[in-house]
Amino acid sequence: MNISYSRKTQIAKEKIINNLRDFAKNFNLDIWGEKELNGFYIVGIYHKDFFQFLEGINKDLISILPFYLIIFDEGEFRKVLILNPEILSSLVNNPEFLKIEDFYKNLVDSITENTYRKIQKIKLYASTTCPYCSSEKQYLDSKNIKYEYVLVDINEEAAREMVEKTGQFGVPVTEIFYDDNETEIVIGFDKNRLEKIFKDYLSV
Repeated sequence: MNISYSRKTQIAKEKIINNLRDFAKNFNLDIWGEKELNGFYIVGIYHKDFFQFLEGINKDLISILPFYLIIFDEGEFRKVLILNPEILSSLVNNPEFLKIEDFYKNLVDSITENTYRKIQKIKLYASTTCPYCSSEKQYLDSKNIKYEYVLVDINEEAAREMVEKTGQFGVPVTEIFYDDNETEIVIGFDKNRLEKIFKDYLSV
């Protein structure tokens, strides 16, 4: 799982910020601070309903609520990112957490004026002896999803590549490549996460 959720856009920073203010007015989001620092524009955001919901369940979870939205230049693009809300929803099996995840992803998509990303390629790092890898392979085949199947126990270069990208030595690891040049990593055979990815985004 990626630490941040981000989208790229070619619209100007000022337009992104105006879009954020419009979004905030429409969706009960407070903007409580803005700061430009070393090329990064940092915006503090706060959703009262989500904060109170998490406080009522587990106060510790408040620490991983996305409180900051960061805007910076990356070549000809502007990049907008937040702490990945998937981290929150992955910790507790509660449909309300998925609403929080969807809200923050929609926030970033909306203010960058992006639509759904298309999946361009899927790469599954696996091994010849891993039962979870076989299960994921069967799952992807059952969905008629095209993917590249790489066996790291017989391909040293692929094994090095996987570890460099993820820091993980275990398999399966699924890497998803999108049409906006972003990638997403899924560690282990996380069927719920894969189902959500293939449901939310336009697939191959």
